[in-house]
Amino acid sequence: MKAAVCDDEKVFRDELSEMLKTYQRDRKTEIYTDFYKNGTELLSSPYSYDVIFMDYQMSGMDGIETCRLLREKNKDSIIIFISAYPAAALDSFEVNTFRFLAKPVDRDKLYKALDDYLNSIDHDNLLLLNTHEGKWSIKTSSIIYLEAAGKHTLIRTTGGTYDSHNHLKVIEEMLPADKFFRCHKAFVVNFAHIVNHTTEEILMDNGERAYLGKHYSKQFREAFQNYIIRYNKG
Repeated sequence: MKAAVCDDEKVFRDELSEMLKTYQRDRKTEIYTDFYKNGTELLSSPYSYDVIFMDYQMSGMDGIETCRLLREKNKDSIIIFISAYPAAALDSFEVNTFRFLAKPVDRDKLYKALDDYLNSIDHDNLLLLNTHEGKWSIKTSSIIYLEAAGKHTLIRTTGGTYDSHNHLKVIEEMLPADKFFRCHKAFVVNFAHIVNHTTEEILMDNGERAYLGKHYSKQFREAFQNYIIRYNKG
């Protein structure tokens, strides 16, 4: 799980950091957390997050406005608002808030929020990979395509690009075979993000293209047709 904590109080950031470390040990899960002092810092980050802990009232841009801007580029992050003002709970749901926790944060309520989030995820559809930015958990549904880059793999997702230390074949074997296809020696595509294709290339829904090798063409057409029938795409 990749998490962000956005709060202008260092004391609170430190307290929540310790609680997340304890949760990680208790639940035997991995949480990689980044910390931001204000909304401007968070919005300037190139990273996307699974969970964002957002302070409601901060100096400068408040939590609601920060989340409105966040939602313009990332609709998938879970937002957990944290505030000393219970009346803020109603406003927080304007930006599709997952939970609202009052300060000081109750340990059991924090655990319940994170447990509910993890239980809502299909763990078979999460990849945990080493990248240049550290370990990241990536939802397979967000992957548009993968491209070999020497011994590394570039993973193009709806939230950005990751440079994984793993070879393309290694990651390919982690993916559901009925939803992904090796269409070229250097490309694996996600059927769900295909817009169109020719005999030589595949157009993805982010406007980019993947090569379609002639030796893969027949198998690709058959596999894509089976995917459309199974999942009623389009």
